[in-house]
Amino acid sequence: MSDEDLNNAGSGAEDNEQEEGLTKEEEAKCWEAFSAFDKDSSGYIDANELRIVLEMMGQKTTEEEIFRMIAEADAENTGRITYAQFKRVIAEQKKNQSLTNEEDTLDAFVAMGGQPNGEGYIDAEKLIRIIKNEFEMTIDIEKLINDIDEDGSGKIEYDEFRNLLSSSD
Repeated sequence: MSDEDLNNAGSGAEDNEQEEGLTKEEEAKCWEAFSAFDKDSSGYIDANELRIVLEMMGQKTTEEEIFRMIAEADAENTGRITYAQFKRVIAEQKKNQSLTNEEDTLDAFVAMGGQPNGEGYIDAEKLIRIIKNEFEMTIDIEKLINDIDEDGSGKIEYDEFRNLLSSSD
């Protein structure tokens, strides 16, 4: 079965669109993981193999999440998942992870003095003390803060804080 056949397998032309929200690299990783279990090139993997494929791709999931994904992906209860359905599962997982990360970032911002609506700020000196003393991290936090504190105020607004966390990955 060709790549295009797999893209279209099982659920219509809408699967060929790039609406999944996956980068080309992520899509290639999806294909690699999916095809590792589609040994007979049928265009399907068993729903039971979904967890293993997700783990192979570095996705951490609970039993409950696996059952929910399978129920959503395999609406016909065939016990098989097409490549197109699999890509949708991965895109949904990515979207949910992104939302969780945003919530965690906002929670950290609030814990350090910001407001729950993203308003307010964190004092840069307080952030430096926390990073160095409480977490004993060895990163050059002063440089990172100088890089992201766009207005040089010494007050880290939510967008700057989010940029700080993404730059230290």
